[in-house]
Amino acid sequence: MEISASKVFLTIEGLETFADDSCATDEQHLSAIEPGTSWTAETDDGQQVGFLAAIPEDTALHIYEISVHSDHQKLGVGKALMEHAEAHARVLGLSEMTLTTFRHVPWNAPFYERLGFQILKPKECDGRLGSILAEELGRGLPMPEQRCAMRKTLT
Repeated sequence: MEISASKVFLTIEGLETFADDSCATDEQHLSAIEPGTSWTAETDDGQQVGFLAAIPEDTALHIYEISVHSDHQKLGVGKALMEHAEAHARVLGLSEMTLTTFRHVPWNAPFYERLGFQILKPKECDGRLGSILAEELGRGLPMPEQRCAMRKTLT
């Protein structure tokens, strides 16, 4: 599913290699499964078409990855997964949701902004978010000037 979802990066100049190198490790998936903050979206016949992996950290639910199979993109699957994660964060009593993403990719930061997330300036990133961005860049994510952290305050 991750491979299918990431193929849309082939349409963004400079991010073509990300289409083949964006899958999370087993360890990363397990770190979201263990606390119960990994969810899948399925069709009526049980076919998995999307997933979201998050980890509660301090007062935030940090979204590490959300992927929707290419055949099911732009149908509300990603929005539904994000809404489910937000409801779970509220049940846990967390005060915010955070994530890191590409600033100008249409299905990244602009999508999250429509869901109420705000792009953080580098000086607004706490140590946790700054470390996550640094670790991502260290893994060779392309175009580091295009990455950003985002936050949604839960009230």
